[in-house]
Amino acid sequence: MKKAGIFFILIFAAILCRSCLFNTFFRYNVIGERKVVQFKDRELRTFLDNQKKNDINDIIQSALEKSTSDLSFSFEKCDNKTDILVKTKKANCVGYSAYLASTIQYMLNSKKLNDKWRVSHKVGNIFFLQMNINNYMKSKFFRDHDFVIVENTETKEVIAIDGTLYDYFGINRIKLK
Repeated sequence: MKKAGIFFILIFAAILCRSCLFNTFFRYNVIGERKVVQFKDRELRTFLDNQKKNDINDIIQSALEKSTSDLSFSFEKCDNKTDILVKTKKANCVGYSAYLASTIQYMLNSKKLNDKWRVSHKVGNIFFLQMNINNYMKSKFFRDHDFVIVENTETKEVIAIDGTLYDYFGINRIKLK
């Protein structure tokens, strides 16, 4: 009984500290970049316009929550344009990052914060304890991974986020190598 109690306490602690644990062992390395595409979907624009938050952390959190509610992960080939993703509701890591980058960019533009913050859709590798785990994947689907970087143009502060990681594990920040 005592061992089971300790086991459940450890599981509970791991769940509570999942972001810290993940960022202790995993790092993302940038190897490329994709264009951040603007979207036209009226409903999405209306939703984002109604977000009253002007703090960058609140903007990012709103975009993460919106992508999680609008998209579901798929291993299939999916379109990566935000306007199409809004309709199909299916995305892989490229689609999640495209959606996330375009929604953050839209909110920054609408709140006149686009001079202070820059959004980029990055392609990279994931490292576990300094080992590139993408090298161990057989499928071309896993040869790289997409994520988003939001950078303050004045202070050079960098906020890195992975929409698929947030959707599955609730981890809203990642570390760069």
